[in-house]
Amino acid sequence: MPVETKDAMNEVAAVYNRIAGWFDKTRTRALIEQPYLEYLTRALKEGASVLDLGCGTGEPMLRYLVERQYEVLGVDASVAMIDIARMRFPDTRFEVCDMRELNLQRRFDAVIAWHSLFHLAPGDQRAMIQTFARHLQPGGLLMFTSGSDAGEVWSENGGEALYHASLAQAEYGSLLETHGFQVLHHAMDDAACGGATVWIARLGSGQRRQLRRSVSPSRAEARTGSPLPQR
Repeated sequence: MPVETKDAMNEVAAVYNRIAGWFDKTRTRALIEQPYLEYLTRALKEGASVLDLGCGTGEPMLRYLVERQYEVLGVDASVAMIDIARMRFPDTRFEVCDMRELNLQRRFDAVIAWHSLFHLAPGDQRAMIQTFARHLQPGGLLMFTSGSDAGEVWSENGGEALYHASLAQAEYGSLLETHGFQVLHHAMDDAACGGATVWIARLGSGQRRQLRRSVSPSRAEARTGSPLPQR
């Protein structure tokens, strides 16, 4: 059933509140995301500011950033997930916030929305591209994941149903370009990264958008109608 209301994300946050302990125990600590984190951090200066939207309990991606001395702000809509993250990283700043309502009145060197944007309904995802841009320094980097095809799907996690949605790949590319982003890297259904479809883009480049795409053999695993990767 298509979902276009605020209730969809409210329910996602409620589900993560209920399954936070299960999620923290089962979320792999193997850093399969490391190639993308390295791609991102190679372009960041020492001590750069990073906004991690949908940071969850902070494992393993936020830990990677904190251990490398970046100034990280973790944001998640789930109070229970943030509570775990705060205990684990007492010197890191965290906020509980629905990303659609984000208005931090500051800009970051990088924004990450890894396995979090895809919990929003399609219309909300479209609006988030402008929100990303508003929270990035000129020349700042955006990294997020999506599904590989347009559609909506529910998946089971910890005995609970979680909503996911994706736009078409061409629409993400068009939205990014419209809001001043240059796509630097686009990997579809990366089998080595749990089937993730990854976007990395830079804000404020005047150059013509260059799209570098790598398509893994596992594309069929993440098509609409199959569970998208959990965050």
